[in-house]
Amino acid sequence: MIISQYPARLSSKIMLSTNTVQLGFTLEGEEKFEFTAGQFIQLIFEKDGETFKRSYSIANAPADFAQTGELEIALSFVDNGVASELFKSEDVGFKLKIAGPFGALTLPKDIPGQLILAGTGTGLAPYRSMIPELKKLVGDGTRVTVLMGFRQRDEGIYIDDFKQLANVDYRICLTQEESVKDHENEFEGRVQMQFDDLNLNSDSDIIYLCGNPGMIDDSVSLLRNEGFSPRQIKREKYNFSGH
Repeated sequence: MIISQYPARLSSKIMLSTNTVQLGFTLEGEEKFEFTAGQFIQLIFEKDGETFKRSYSIANAPADFAQTGELEIALSFVDNGVASELFKSEDVGFKLKIAGPFGALTLPKDIPGQLILAGTGTGLAPYRSMIPELKKLVGDGTRVTVLMGFRQRDEGIYIDDFKQLANVDYRICLTQEESVKDHENEFEGRVQMQFDDLNLNSDSDIIYLCGNPGMIDDSVSLLRNEGFSPRQIKREKYNFSGH
């Protein structure tokens, strides 16, 4: 299969937290780009004469992209990461190529039970892209819970986007805070520790997992032990080394 590559430029940079930046890219070619909420793109860029490829989930909804012409991604800075160092210094106007879209972390047409979206760090980006669809699901009576995992409170991203969703439960899971704020829906520990409180039904519920590979592997093990089949667990791992 031939994968299209689109000429693009960096069109915006917004710090989301102490260690994460939202990057906006505008496509400059004539070829039409379309994607489904939950998919990801690949950034193709040159640094010191070498070509690099890095993959990131699209963080804004398809309708938003259609209106603004800008694709948004969230990038967490890591020490000595190629993309991290590049986008720390490069400003609006930087030229690169974008390939995609890729991935199947998309919502099904029918959800018989409740929908759980568990993500750590930038693993929340694909769920943010789904927000218009989540509104429709909740309106049709589907119970939706978003589990957001961060080490510390100041690393949180896209929390307000999910807070503003009516009738969507959200839980902020913090692993390295001395105390949590109950009134802010904060919980101590990892996102997978919340499964026991969600009255999960292995016959009908669907669980999405995105982000840290350790969280995903542990969650899959827990869910499989509870009788969840592979078709009920959709996952996408983020491997941070080399970013």
